[in-house]
Amino acid sequence: MPLKIEDIKAKGYERVIHATNETTKLDCIIVIHNTKLGPALGGVRSWEYSSFEDQKRDALRLSEAMTLKNSICGINFGGGKAALNLKNVKKTPELYQSYGELVEFLKGKYLTAGDVNTFKEDLVECSKATKYVYGINVETSGPTSRGLFHAIKSTNDFINNSNDLKNVHISISGVGKVGGKLAILLAKAGAKITAASINYELIKKLKKEIDLVEVKPEDLFKTNCDIISPCALGGAINRSNQHQLKCKAIAGAANNQLENTTIAEWLLKNEIVYSPDYLVNSGGVIAIACEINNTENLLEKYLEKIADRLKPVLQESKKNNESTDLVARRMAWKRINS
Repeated sequence: MPLKIEDIKAKGYERVIHATNETTKLDCIIVIHNTKLGPALGGVRSWEYSSFEDQKRDALRLSEAMTLKNSICGINFGGGKAALNLKNVKKTPELYQSYGELVEFLKGKYLTAGDVNTFKEDLVECSKATKYVYGINVETSGPTSRGLFHAIKSTNDFINNSNDLKNVHISISGVGKVGGKLAILLAKAGAKITAASINYELIKKLKKEIDLVEVKPEDLFKTNCDIISPCALGGAINRSNQHQLKCKAIAGAANNQLENTTIAEWLLKNEIVYSPDYLVNSGGVIAIACEINNTENLLEKYLEKIADRLKPVLQESKKNNESTDLVARRMAWKRINS
């Protein structure tokens, strides 16, 4: 069966398509949010969505975040995202080959990479049907964790007037590919680590490498610490836990960490510094941009620049008494529209 492609109207988005293939069980939404800086670059999230609306909502929100991320981190790509629904569907090579066909259909307007639950082997299958797939030769969790490490140093400098992380208490929610690597970098820098994960095996493995205090996932955000680092799924800071926070700052790898923009305003009023997720977690997309542009030799320099880009966001937020989210969005859109 061939692909069935349907365009969906969404205000403020350049293109939204829903594609299905009965034979391969493909059910995918690709969102192209903004391409003023270049073709839309964003990963494909493979997830079990309970409804079409949930799938669409996720793709729309994530694609806008990619526009902001790609702009504020200084790369010349627009924002896009794909959400592939795995509800009652088994992952197969054919599934990702048909996703590749869909990407090819867009003729380079959207460039795909990996995201949650999409792995190298899936991208290899995509590459059999399209040339617009990246991240196969780049492991992005390492650059993401290193970029975040630089951002945490910058955040600590802002809240504690010191670049030194020795004895700084950092609580990490989620110690998977990025969070685990981050924990090791922080421990080497002398930070005190508290960590939580829904996967106890990951904590067990990490404990063999570094000293850490383990807490239950539901207790992580109650930790009295300097910085909380959400490194699992989105919506980590929300109405149900915002009042439990006992940290000075938040800087993590998860996308869409705040449930909504009102949380950003609440954090400002309660003097908790929020380092915007789409800036501090941009190391992965920077690495993919380096792969596309053949500038891998400059990667570490670009990762260090994340700290330099964060500094004016935090300073302007303090000076104007505006949320860091608002400031970062303004900076991102200024670059897009200049």
